[in-house]
Amino acid sequence: MLSRFQVVSLLFLGCTAQSLMLLRGGTFITYSESTSNLEIITDGAMLFNDTIIAISNSTDGLDSHANDEGVQIVNTTGKIISPGFIDTHRHTWQTAMRTLGPNVQLENYFWMFGSGGPAPLILSPDDIHIATLMGTLEALNAGVTTSLDFAHMTWTRAHAQAGLQGVIDSGARVWWCYNVGPVVISGDPYTVNRSASVDQLAHIRELAPNSPFNNGLVTLGIAADPPTVEIIETAQNSSVNLITAHDVGGPFPDGDNVITEVNNLTPGNPTLNSSMAFVFAHASSLNPSEARLLRKFNQFVSITPESEMHYGHGHPSSYLIQDQASLGVDTHFTFSLDIIGQMRIWLQSTRLGLYQETLNKFKIPSNTPMSVRQAFLMGTRNGGLALKRPDLGVLREGAKADVLVFSTDAIGLIGWSDPVAAIVLHSNVADIEDIYVDGKLVKSAGKLVVDWEGQGFADQLRASAVKFREAFAKTNISAFEEGIKLQGSLTDADFQDPFEVDVTRGDGTGF
Repeated sequence: MLSRFQVVSLLFLGCTAQSLMLLRGGTFITYSESTSNLEIITDGAMLFNDTIIAISNSTDGLDSHANDEGVQIVNTTGKIISPGFIDTHRHTWQTAMRTLGPNVQLENYFWMFGSGGPAPLILSPDDIHIATLMGTLEALNAGVTTSLDFAHMTWTRAHAQAGLQGVIDSGARVWWCYNVGPVVISGDPYTVNRSASVDQLAHIRELAPNSPFNNGLVTLGIAADPPTVEIIETAQNSSVNLITAHDVGGPFPDGDNVITEVNNLTPGNPTLNSSMAFVFAHASSLNPSEARLLRKFNQFVSITPESEMHYGHGHPSSYLIQDQASLGVDTHFTFSLDIIGQMRIWLQSTRLGLYQETLNKFKIPSNTPMSVRQAFLMGTRNGGLALKRPDLGVLREGAKADVLVFSTDAIGLIGWSDPVAAIVLHSNVADIEDIYVDGKLVKSAGKLVVDWEGQGFADQLRASAVKFREAFAKTNISAFEEGIKLQGSLTDADFQDPFEVDVTRGDGTGF
């Protein structure tokens, strides 16, 4: 008998048919390697299978291929054609927790919703599979064709396999990063298995020979806080090409020098001097020496604008390292999962911060410090570079055919002239009409090709969400709080309440 995971995989075979596609008409946001910038083609055409074969600056420029065997012609006149978005930091397994943390900050996220909280004692492999599948489909629907999934739910081999299968079943392009670290085995008293990494690394070594999975779409990576020599060696010996880690720093207990410490793991040969990609999430307290390391060895950080505002770890200097930075979502159970929103938030928060520096000098800003094109590059090309895949996040000949087609018929887009500004500042997920991943149509006429409702995936996720909420409500969270604080050597003196705003006239604050 087939397992649930095998059945789901078979259901997805229906959306993998490969065709030669000719998009004819419309405005194409292409990328030029020679100018290192976007180039806009109006009334163009593009031919692709899994790879972009040709782009023309005229609607009929590729019509010589119209009668080629297997060619499907799509009229994209009046539409905007964009590369797929790239999210370089997300914990997709948390989908079933949606709306549980609207006001949570980083202090209590760890013991409430993180991998060190009660989740390992509540969620089954089936829960992890449906959460990962539906979370990745949510991202795909939002035009996120490539993701880096920091999968810190590898509590058992079954949980790990379920998470991996979830991204495979989604049809998206994913670097699925197997977390190596301690596993909670009891909440009260708070008990952690600190030897879990032995079997986790063994499992990685077993999985690695089969990576990439799903015809090259899903690639195995490693996540760790922090990476160790053994993890680096396992990656090198198993041909794993990406390692990711959190780097928050400041007053938080992981320290201010994560990037430096990783670079020093292999004495005599800087760890970051590698063809392997290293992606550091947040780098909220980045210092100049670590910025120099990133530039010297061409490694990247993932800025997660909304998350860093929501949780309170901030990004005071991240605007200074955008040449080595990409964008991520982080914990999508607390806010939306689309990169359009992250581009917009990051653009405007960066502008505000730099405008404020000028205003503080009693001067009037005379130009904008960041453009919409720069924000767009952060959500597309820079993500590909972070993964050491310059063929992702761009429309150019030879790039992978991860393509978005935006309808411009919505009331909020009527009258547009600048396609980049239209996407970054005016569009929303509903405007994405068609999506191709590796040349395969995964969203058509505004709906995912996969019938996630008809297949019962929504009901499975709802049941998992109810299960988690009910179990969470019965959990002694204070035991997790005390245990995690002790791990980080934190005391009450390390915390302070910020100023709480008042939005209500008269009594009360509206909080």
